[in-house]
Amino acid sequence: MTPIVHQPMPAAIGHTPVPLPDFSDTARWGLVEVKDSLNSPRYEPGDLLHVDLRRNYFAGDACYAVEIAGQQSIRFIQARPGGLHVYTRSNPGAAYPIPPDLLVILGMVTYATTTRRVG
Repeated sequence: MTPIVHQPMPAAIGHTPVPLPDFSDTARWGLVEVKDSLNSPRYEPGDLLHVDLRRNYFAGDACYAVEIAGQQSIRFIQARPGGLHVYTRSNPGAAYPIPPDLLVILGMVTYATTTRRVG
């Protein structure tokens, strides 16, 4: 799977940190708030996911913003023998194959802000 960066690591002494992308480019980046716990424990309600809208194609096993039969959601997609399979993080054993004509990839989740509210 493509690694998802939850927070940047501090730079080591003598090294320059890798700059984060410019999230102000609204043509490229979308922000999605997690509303359900289908992808818990990785993503809980209230987390913000940064979606790269230019990666609107299957680029490998990863988490994507998708539209399946008109319903938009955040799902993990994995290439398996026989085609692409869709699943949630909380129940990976229930992965199901998806016909290409029903799946629209809207973008790839590349960053997550998992700061949860208290109270």
